Amino acid sequence: MEFGRPEKDILLIDHTLPADGRVTAQVLSAGAAERTKFHVGCAKWGRKEWVGHLYPDKTPEKEFLTEYGKRFDTIEFAASFFTRPDRESMVRWLDRVKLAGNDDFMFIPKVSKEISHISRLENTGELLKDFISAVEGFGPHLGPMLLQLSDSFGTKYFERMKNFVEQLPKEHRFFIELRHENWFSDETSRRKVFELFREYGVGTVITDTSGRRDCLHMELTTPDLYVRFNGNGEEHQAHDRQRVDDWAHRIADWKGRGLKNVYFILSQTKELDTPALAAYAIERFNEQLGAGLKSVVWNP
Repeated sequence: MEFGRPEKDILLIDHTLPADGRVTAQVLSAGAAERTKFHVGCAKWGRKEWVGHLYPDKTPEKEFLTEYGKRFDTIEFAASFFTRPDRESMVRWLDRVKLAGNDDFMFIPKVSKEISHISRLENTGELLKDFISAVEGFGPHLGPMLLQLSDSFGTKYFERMKNFVEQLPKEHRFFIELRHENWFSDETSRRKVFELFREYGVGTVITDTSGRRDCLHMELTTPDLYVRFNGNGEEHQAHDRQRVDDWAHRIADWKGRGLKNVYFILSQTKELDTPALAAYAIERFNEQLGAGLKSVVWNP
């Protein structure tokens, strides 16, 4: 099964956002932040089916990222996950965004699978150093880095996780996405890993996907929210929008308690309508939360 894809009727799944996690209550305790910065975007940009809906008619593939950068201020950059990145390539990607004239654009690079899935965080010091050096090619457009762990990376690897987290450089921000069920079902392991992240200033990824509601752990280990939102699309568009509305209400509460940054990345099983859902999220966050994001136009 593709990660997070439901095996039963979507409407039979409880999509209610759970109560705040224990660590969240400790992290968000300083009162309202002076300003909460919002970043909303997609996990892809190179979709041919978006031409004529998001991108102008006849847009060539080489211009997709430039057109994306005219509309969104954030991309979850997966190319750095699948192939070992080099600085020169990152600079070339950045040059395409510069053509969009979007000075606020942010790349969120996904840490190489050599580190997360092949080496599984073991003896990765040099690999991590090389990775960071490469993505620093994004310059001031470099955002936080996303470390997505395999759903087979379970609680038995806690010490390996701890050693890895301890070596992360403080000058960069990292968010970690846990996927193995035991990180959430075993209370002792859950407490240990989220306390570890909190101690070292590492953020957590909250994954909102229909088939894995346990990943919706609602634990913030820094005053920052990173949501990977997977919609179901097609006949479930209204339901997806209701889920986005629920997030707007929760973010409003957290915003009043010191939330500093929101990274909200959207995808769908079928990607055609993902920008439409992202446009809706931006609209709601602007209206309800004063996000101040540029509106995105989607032509059905």
